[in-house]
Amino acid sequence: MIITHARGTDLADILELERSGFEESEQWSPAAWAEELESPDRYVLARLDRDARIIGVASFSRVEEIADLLRVIVHPDARGQGVGASLIRAGLDWAAAVGARRMLLEVRPDNEPAVTLYRRLGFEPVSTRRNYYGPDRHALVMLRGLGGDGVWAVA
Repeated sequence: MIITHARGTDLADILELERSGFEESEQWSPAAWAEELESPDRYVLARLDRDARIIGVASFSRVEEIADLLRVIVHPDARGQGVGASLIRAGLDWAAAVGARRMLLEVRPDNEPAVTLYRRLGFEPVSTRRNYYGPDRHALVMLRGLGGDGVWAVA
């Protein structure tokens, strides 16, 4: 399997993946994804299967020393196979290489598979953002340090 940079030409496939991974109320709009793919401030990765189909996507940003894991989507048929972890590891390497010292993310506290994955990758809960996903739908904020040598070990 291959990890590559996602491009504007991948938009239709990413939107299809988004529909398979998120409830409609949580999906990014086509315009938001188009902007994400074209923005120089974003780093969007796609994981391809053997047939070159996109089975996972992760989007990252960086402002000064803080990188942000904005979105991870894995096709339901590919979950539990390391797709999300491989995308996040690649994003951690990118973030360290461009000078970030920490990466943060937001996740629904009841999304236990995601929280477990993030913990396994070294992220720790640091706070809660109340009503982040809507009324009474809070986000758990998780953070991890980045090694200064481009590896994804906790610093």
